Amino acid sequence: MFNSLITLHSYLIFNSAIAIGYIISRTVLRLFNIKINISQKQHLIYARVCFFIPVVAFLFMPYVLSVFPFSYRSSFQLIPIFKSASASFLEPHKIINHQINQLQFQYLTLSIHHLLICFLILGVGIFLIQYIKNIFVLLKLQRASYCHHKINKIHVLINDKTELPFCWSLFRSHYIVLPQAMLQTNEDMKLAIRHELQHIRQGDTHWLHIMTLIKSLCFWNPFIKLWINWLAELQEYSCDESIVLMRKISLVAYAECLVNAANRNLNYNAGIPQGVLGIHGSSKSILYRRVDMLFNYQHHKVKKLSIIAAYIFSLCLAVSTAFALNGSTTLSPLTKEQVNVMIKKSDLDKDFQVTATPEVINEINNIRSSNQARSFMHESLQRMNNYKPVIQAALNKESMPTDLLVIPLVESGYQPLDQSKNNLLAAGIWQIVPSTAKRFDLTINHHRDDRLNTQLSTKAALSYLKANYAQFQDWKLASIAYEIGAINTERLIKETGSRDAWVLARSPFAPGDLKRFLAMLDAELIIMHNPSLID
Repeated sequence: MFNSLITLHSYLIFNSAIAIGYIISRTVLRLFNIKINISQKQHLIYARVCFFIPVVAFLFMPYVLSVFPFSYRSSFQLIPIFKSASASFLEPHKIINHQINQLQFQYLTLSIHHLLICFLILGVGIFLIQYIKNIFVLLKLQRASYCHHKINKIHVLINDKTELPFCWSLFRSHYIVLPQAMLQTNEDMKLAIRHELQHIRQGDTHWLHIMTLIKSLCFWNPFIKLWINWLAELQEYSCDESIVLMRKISLVAYAECLVNAANRNLNYNAGIPQGVLGIHGSSKSILYRRVDMLFNYQHHKVKKLSIIAAYIFSLCLAVSTAFALNGSTTLSPLTKEQVNVMIKKSDLDKDFQVTATPEVINEINNIRSSNQARSFMHESLQRMNNYKPVIQAALNKESMPTDLLVIPLVESGYQPLDQSKNNLLAAGIWQIVPSTAKRFDLTINHHRDDRLNTQLSTKAALSYLKANYAQFQDWKLASIAYEIGAINTERLIKETGSRDAWVLARSPFAPGDLKRFLAMLDAELIIMHNPSLID
């Protein structure tokens, strides 16, 4: 499951969740005047929680739907615009890729997918380097500053090269940097320290690291900047609120401190290092609103019902949107009778018996009920068309059933570079393991892997299947032996006393994934003959 999360699809879903989370959180706060019924601190906490609710909902919704498939599907469906808009652009690439596949030099090309990944890696790398560089700049600034005071892990530093107070955190250590000129204004210095301490108490400095890292990963997403600006604004309001609630603090003195910091920033063009939080805020308009809040703050009793409603409503919106993107489909579940009709209509090889078992029906419906699964199956069938002429010619030459084309469909989805998720290190469209490759004279070393050569790997795979058929005299058993090995297949036949493939798969002695393999084999064979099932 973890490996499947690290995909380009999941990366785009993650970015979509960030955008939708921003829209949901800002919209919910405007409903029913929820914004005025919660404190600034709760406002900040709500925004932070809403940042992650859609991300979790979007990333895990496909797995929830696969574990708990719904019998009902909404007719509402969000079709990715990019997929349809880029079809004409990608068509020349597909033609070239098909021609190269026929020449067996596909490993020399870079697909659009790979180019996009290279672009993302380059962008992420640049931003991460900048982030690490900022940390070293702050460490250098720390060493060049004088430690005026220390409270546990909090260091109050004095620096003569800065004009504005700011703070940052690194692991469990926290730093507050004050300009040397502020030592002459004792009141401003105390207020600045209180403000920066509040940032540290709220966890703002740690959140700054989190948002910087996420910005590095999603550098092209404009909603990340919107999130960062909004959270920065809420953090300042929350700090100001805490100052208001401290009765010993003079609001006039604190307002003057904010204005002085803003003027110092304007007059000296001071600025602060990246990766830190400062007292002056980010714009004049925010400064005006902060000062206005200080003198017009109304301490209402927080309405718990409002904040609970905000959380529930946001969660429902996020889950509903995730379901619409990942789970909605117009395809209804097929019954056993419908699958049997499909099998009878299909031009299946007589030597390749297919039965509408509950497992097969469930596998077909699982594919039909998931946009992600249907999209993958569509792409797999398209890739199969690139390899079909070579493999079908080899099958005809060996007088083997054409339906054996389904083996690479199940094993790899016809992805030649797809590596197995287990420790057998299978590779190629036939997912041949090293021991089988050695048995059929395929070379595997640091410079060459014949399993990635369609013609050589097909010849080896068909030889393996033909050897299994010579032993078991049944193509379904030969396919099972291809998956779990001839020795294990022979053992299952002896232990069960049956040569029926489903009796073997359901046996308590069978490997745990054999039943799923057999269900996928029959289900994808039916879909291969009836591609309209997933349209």
